[in-house]
Amino acid sequence: MVEERLVPTKILTGEDVYERGPIVPNDFRTNDVLAIVADAPCVWEDLEAFWNEFTIPHDILCVNEVSTVFPCSFQHFAAGDSHEKDMQTIAKNLPKEVTKHAYNPTSKHFDVRWVRGGGGWSGTTTFFAVKIALAMDYLRIVLIGSPLTNTGHWYDKHITKEDPRHIRLKNRHEGHLWKWVELSARPIADFVRSMSGNTADMLGVPTQEWLDDSNYFLNA
Repeated sequence: MVEERLVPTKILTGEDVYERGPIVPNDFRTNDVLAIVADAPCVWEDLEAFWNEFTIPHDILCVNEVSTVFPCSFQHFAAGDSHEKDMQTIAKNLPKEVTKHAYNPTSKHFDVRWVRGGGGWSGTTTFFAVKIALAMDYLRIVLIGSPLTNTGHWYDKHITKEDPRHIRLKNRHEGHLWKWVELSARPIADFVRSMSGNTADMLGVPTQEWLDDSNYFLNA
């Protein structure tokens, strides 16, 4: 496991939520490549480019709201605000085959809580998704719709002030850039690429050669 400080635990959901022992990270992984799909307005352009430019078997992790409109099946769902009712509703309505990842202990309808030693989480939900992807032993991770350019979300123009998601319109992601800069300076960044924006500038864009080179990562 690359991220040895992360421990996945099953959680039982209901009125009382508690952890039930560690589980094996490789139980989650079907392929070596994981596409993490996030909520920026460029998500559909990024996704089309990824599917058109590259041929590689891959798993998919959807972050937050994009899971409600994603056009095909996916293996994982991750929510940074898993304690919020809207995220729990999304998790409840997703197919049982989708593994729902959280880090908050009061995350109803999620399957796995990731426990980290040494403090709480920081950064965006996509950053959380990258950390757990590394912990699940994915060898190549591609960010889709996560440019970190403070352009908002694909759904912003569709929500009203009465919508509980309205609070997210005030989120300013550039404040989390330092976490990505820190990640990009570490050897572990070799496992991650991005399709667009500031994250692509820091981490680089994927290439077919990088996606195909499993031997390099197995020895990393």
